[in-house]
Amino acid sequence: MNNVRRIFIATTFFMMPVFSWAAAANAPTRMAVLDREAAILGTNAAQAAQEKLANDMKPQRDKLEQLRKDIKAMEEKFVKEAATMSERDKKALREQADQKASEFNALISQVQKRTQDVQQDLLNRLLPSMQTVLDDLRKSGNFDVIVDRRSVIYVDPSLDLTKRVVDRLNTAK
Repeated sequence: MNNVRRIFIATTFFMMPVFSWAAAANAPTRMAVLDREAAILGTNAAQAAQEKLANDMKPQRDKLEQLRKDIKAMEEKFVKEAATMSERDKKALREQADQKASEFNALISQVQKRTQDVQQDLLNRLLPSMQTVLDDLRKSGNFDVIVDRRSVIYVDPSLDLTKRVVDRLNTAK
């Protein structure tokens, strides 16, 4: 009887980790979702940066619109008057249109680069704060996994952390 008891105790002692692991493996995984882009763009800082960028870029946008109108007018003139224009006039008009198109493309590139720089600066400023907020939400909600919202077809709205992240980023300074 004493040997049976020792075997039972030894077996129980060695099997406890296996049972613990099995219980942990069967525990439900708590998941949440986050749309990082929407969270960042929804912050007051992002909205202020977008507004400032729009105001700063107004002269460039106006210039782009004027170039677009000029190019269109040159195209219309060429279509209407090509039959009566001399080859020299056609060539001069094409060169003017090409020069305007080059100016347009260069200005578009400048606007895109400036926009990308502002967005990158915003990301660099907000991502560390976002990571801290996410860690806090993960711990307080006991989440095991946080998935990108765009990778999920359906999620219970209570598991979408996007608004909570935006609210916490807006209150964090």
